[in-house]
Amino acid sequence: MAGGAARELEAILDAAVDPIIACGPKELILHVNAATERLLGWDREQLVGRPITDLFPPRLHHFHGLSLPRYLLSRRKALGGRPTRVFARRRDGVEIQVEVTVGATGLDGDERIVFTLRRMHEVIDSLEEPVEHVPGGPDVASHQETVDRLYRLLVENAPLGIFHFDRNPVITACNDRFSSFIGTSKRNLVGLNLLTLRDEGIMTCVRESLAGRACDYEGDYRALTTGKEIPVRIRFAPCYSEDGTVVEGGVGIVEDITERRRVEAEREENLAQLDLLVRSAPVGIGFLDTNLRYVRVNETLARINGIPAEDHPGRTLPELLGEPGAIAEQGPRYALRTGEPLVDQESTSDEDLGVPGPRRYFRGSFYPVRTPDGRVLGVGVLIEDITERRRAEEERAHLYREAQEAIRVRDDFLSIASHELKTPLTPLSLRLATLERRLERGENLDPGVLRHARHQLTRLTGLINDLLDASRIEAGRLSLHPESTRLDLLVEQTLAGMEGQKGNHTFDFEPPREPVSVHGDTFRLEQVISNLLENALKYSPDGGTIRVRLSLTDDVAVLSVTDPGIGIPEDQQQQLFDRYFRARNASTRSYGGLGLGLYISRDIVERHGGRIWVESEPGRGSTFYVALPTLASVRPALPQVWPDRHLH
Repeated sequence: MAGGAARELEAILDAAVDPIIACGPKELILHVNAATERLLGWDREQLVGRPITDLFPPRLHHFHGLSLPRYLLSRRKALGGRPTRVFARRRDGVEIQVEVTVGATGLDGDERIVFTLRRMHEVIDSLEEPVEHVPGGPDVASHQETVDRLYRLLVENAPLGIFHFDRNPVITACNDRFSSFIGTSKRNLVGLNLLTLRDEGIMTCVRESLAGRACDYEGDYRALTTGKEIPVRIRFAPCYSEDGTVVEGGVGIVEDITERRRVEAEREENLAQLDLLVRSAPVGIGFLDTNLRYVRVNETLARINGIPAEDHPGRTLPELLGEPGAIAEQGPRYALRTGEPLVDQESTSDEDLGVPGPRRYFRGSFYPVRTPDGRVLGVGVLIEDITERRRAEEERAHLYREAQEAIRVRDDFLSIASHELKTPLTPLSLRLATLERRLERGENLDPGVLRHARHQLTRLTGLINDLLDASRIEAGRLSLHPESTRLDLLVEQTLAGMEGQKGNHTFDFEPPREPVSVHGDTFRLEQVISNLLENALKYSPDGGTIRVRLSLTDDVAVLSVTDPGIGIPEDQQQQLFDRYFRARNASTRSYGGLGLGLYISRDIVERHGGRIWVESEPGRGSTFYVALPTLASVRPALPQVWPDRHLH
């Protein structure tokens, strides 16, 4: 019967709306009802046997030397049965404000202390709460009811979380959006002391708003019940009374900024990628505002302008670069004025911009930068230094021209070589055929025929030797046998040996005042002298005097051969000593030869430590010079004593 009565009592207490807690004389909990479990988050098995003070903050455990239950019991008569406001402590540590009524039954060992709790400020949980009659008649009451209903609808349907807190500061009301942000019910939030949230930022904003100053909080709020982190922005503002004092507490407007954080993070990532792209781009990138002042440039554009990147913002192109900048500004100005891009404009630093120094080539594009609604913000600039590319293109074009020229020279050489080799072979063949017929008929042989045949054979041998010498030079196998050689006597001998070839020409040789000796290969030096004399005869078709001079200057022997011939264009004099080269004004039909004589002569002279060059004007003849160190010279190589001449 006693057990049945206890169960019946427990069922009655569980049906009670308000939390009820009973404890014994030692203030240990004996019973709690279901409402207590819901309010404080404990199971009754966890509470039974625990001190009643575990359900309250430590600062409330003792008053005036009494425990909280004894203190509240001592004030029953003074309160006249009215409840007392205190803070209860939930299992998760959050403090909530409640109204407590305390009673006691029995004496000594049978004493029972009963706590009845009531959660405060839960009006907003009831959407249709009855409204007290307002003086002024039913119309005024109806109007007030309508206003209250609209107010509740406004608060509950607001897209932001809204809560009110009093001066304690305890949450007195909130809407469903706020409770969804926090992750718990409004019943658990109303009565929550904001200063127990242990977030310095929130507590600072609460104090600021209670002091009459609005304050903003932004951070990751961790719900105490679920542990869920929510990025939020809260606007705290004071609530003023009619006299302007902050007696009504404050209000908080909460915005879940999860999506905004995601968008900002994505934007920051995109901006970081874009910034990396701009900074590391191999082309110059810049942005000018509507006044054509730099807002930003990358390092590439700064290097192109020759000015540090940090010196660009706020300055115009003319301010940075002077007159060249004023010229360069025309592109961005056009894009800003017309609203149309200007793409792939090429210019040079010297001709187009007037910048001194080595020529540089640039390609620029300028385009208006607009907002999504079409408003022009400024001009984007892309500048590419294409100097190396243009030089590479020019080099490729030069190499292509050289290749084409080499092919032409090869074809010309093959044609000339074929012609030159056939030229002596044809008369040689005729002479030999004539000799053969006379021998068959037993006739006497004409010495002139034999002489002409031998001349053609010698000419053919010379051509072949030139080809062999050119091949040896290319392979680096042309051998020399130097010895003490009288250069003046060698010149005289060579002139005497060519008496039969001079035709209508006259040799005018002016010997030196004293003997000239060099350390050289006699055969090869004679080959050089012969080549110069043969060229003088060949390119002076109308006869005339070939002047030959040999002189001494500072231990240097200088031989010159001057002809009254056709001359050589100045732009071709540098190439005259190249293999197979023939001047444009010397046709292959009029002037024979393989174009190897001067090439071979240059190699022989340079290997003797000398130099060879030419001075000439078209139509006024040419003078070829050969300078060789004398035998007495101790210098390892010939000095550059004629720097303004075409030395080879």
